[in-house]
Amino acid sequence: MSLQAVQNRMNDADVAFIHDPDGNVHYWKLRSLPAINYLGTEHATYPTSWRQLKHTWQHERGGRQYDFPGYDYHVSGGIQLPPSEDLCVVTTSYYEKNTQYTMNDLVNRYASSEGSLIVVADERRFQPSGGLRPLYHEPFCRHIGRYDRVYEAFVEHYESEGWGMPLRDTKNLFVQDNANLYELVEGDTVETTSELFDELTEAPYLPLYETFSNIFARRDELGVSPLESDDVIEAFGGWLRRRIEWDKSTASEVAHDLNRSVSMEGTTFDPSYAKRSPKIRLAREAAKDLNPETSPIDARYHDWLMHSL
Repeated sequence: MSLQAVQNRMNDADVAFIHDPDGNVHYWKLRSLPAINYLGTEHATYPTSWRQLKHTWQHERGGRQYDFPGYDYHVSGGIQLPPSEDLCVVTTSYYEKNTQYTMNDLVNRYASSEGSLIVVADERRFQPSGGLRPLYHEPFCRHIGRYDRVYEAFVEHYESEGWGMPLRDTKNLFVQDNANLYELVEGDTVETTSELFDELTEAPYLPLYETFSNIFARRDELGVSPLESDDVIEAFGGWLRRRIEWDKSTASEVAHDLNRSVSMEGTTFDPSYAKRSPKIRLAREAAKDLNPETSPIDARYHDWLMHSL
């Protein structure tokens, strides 16, 4: 299915349903959000705890929320969007059945509204708590299929625009975009997400860099500081795993490596130092090779490189 066909099916649906990931995978739930955003949905909701480094407010950074850029986040239960605005909700059968965060109200609202609700859930037979059958069986629902199907449509689209998906181990489009930007600026390639994160501290022009500047920022002060405890660092690893297809060991290793770099260098992910990096000038020079007027991918990359930091 072409990317245009995927987009048309979503736009024409009252409720569009995607299931991801296949199998009993507890994490990785947010890897599909960039793709949904690139298809035109600017608003999203999912459990707030997935945005935090710790599920408790007793830690100084525990209640603060972080995410990759690209969409507007809304707390479930307090969503007040115009009826024409599309919304993506990412959830699981556990949250639907065992917490107060049911999506019944959203399904009922969008089943008779102008906008579309894009539901990404963890199993094909996902069923809202108030429903009588799996969601994809409902007459108002358009079943898009597995997220892999959407991702493969993007792979074809990127190839048609002269770009690839250089990372072998993720289907998160935002992370793939960062790998493409790294190659454009540095003239070198990375093939795994771990390799990309090894280079991240020296690549302040990457949009990923800003997210980690926020995570390591001191509260109400200039500069950055490492995370306070091993518990929070491990929670940081869990935060990464919700977005990138790492196992627990890899996510923990990356989280500790990033934290160690902040602790030892003192300026890693500090925007005030990053702005003076010669890499920013290099990135803006590389942006001149893009064609933002003719390619939507080039336009996105050009905007990121020209407005980095």
